[in-house]
Amino acid sequence: MKREKKKFVFMLFILCAISTVFLTCERVQAATKEYGIIIAKKDGSYKLYDLNLAKGNQRIEKNEKGQLMIPLKRVCSYFDDLSYQFDFAIGQATVTNCKTKTRLVLKESQKYGYVYKKGSSKGKKVTLSAKSYRSSDSNAMMVSTSALKYVFSKEAGYQYYDVEAIREAGYDASSYQGIIVYNQYKKVTGLIHAKKVSYVPIKIESNAIKVTIPEGYSIPQIVNLLTKKGVCVSSAAVYQAMDSVDFSKYKMFSDREMNEHICFLLEGYLYPDTYQFYKNMSPDDVLAKILKNTEKKYSAYEEQAKALGYRLDELLCIASIIEKKVGIEEEMEKVSSVLHTRLEQNWKIQCDATIYYVERYIKPYITGDKDRYNEYYNTYKCSALPSGPICNPGKKAI
Repeated sequence: MKREKKKFVFMLFILCAISTVFLTCERVQAATKEYGIIIAKKDGSYKLYDLNLAKGNQRIEKNEKGQLMIPLKRVCSYFDDLSYQFDFAIGQATVTNCKTKTRLVLKESQKYGYVYKKGSSKGKKVTLSAKSYRSSDSNAMMVSTSALKYVFSKEAGYQYYDVEAIREAGYDASSYQGIIVYNQYKKVTGLIHAKKVSYVPIKIESNAIKVTIPEGYSIPQIVNLLTKKGVCVSSAAVYQAMDSVDFSKYKMFSDREMNEHICFLLEGYLYPDTYQFYKNMSPDDVLAKILKNTEKKYSAYEEQAKALGYRLDELLCIASIIEKKVGIEEEMEKVSSVLHTRLEQNWKIQCDATIYYVERYIKPYITGDKDRYNEYYNTYKCSALPSGPICNPGKKAI
């Protein structure tokens, strides 16, 4: 009986320990949710900054009450018309709107500040939503997110948006749980859509991210990978960037037959490899880096394609089917032989991998008529090769 009691107590102890670890993990996960900051510029454009940096940097923090706090000096540096000064002797920060000459004066450990209009020596006392403080981590002056509104032309130039609004505006909710919008020139009336924002990465070592694109990944898989890793914070913006690539910059596209029946224009041209990026990068810059590497890798295959009587895009199309059809290198040659035989005999390729591509990687990611690409990619229907590659093949498949 005593032995059973001891066993019960031991099991109870283990369960409590597991519960404690689980709850701790829950707290840690909750603390890792991040925030973006969008700032309006003089020319009417908008830039998004990510200040969820590693320890020791001026970054977004939460105070003891869980309120969101921003590093004042760093954030002020992102505005066109704001200057920042700090008096270490008295622990006082001054933010000046260089255009309107309005000044905001804040002191450490105070939940209020003073606003001085142009030419006025008497300040108006304003109450903040949280006490300002010096960060023990970075020594930065930390203030509540709404504090800066007092130095804007309109106090309504500040707004905070939650996950629901983020999702509706085209940002991936997995990246941020909140976005702060600042406009020192006019009232903020809504969250700027992800496609209309410029993304500004902070290029420091701790902000670098390595991303490996596996062989055989299709475009939607790569886009999801980039957003999941935090390299890009909007899949909508990545797809837009793909549609805006200047193909004339790349020799590998010179003999490609572009047609309206290609779903993803870069399918087959994002070479599977390991890349180093930074968080919150511009999708244009991310794609440019991958395409530069792809062109370098593909330069060796252009002559190979000509020798076989194909264009490079046709070679990639065949390789992509091989890649998706079979993952074992030893079987690739057999599949390749069958494909070439069918093409030479003008038979339909009839490969299930092309059906899966339409169903899994096209239909879930397009709007409008979901079936409009069936006859151009389904090789039981199209006369020869699909309109384009069905994935990004690796070296072995090529």
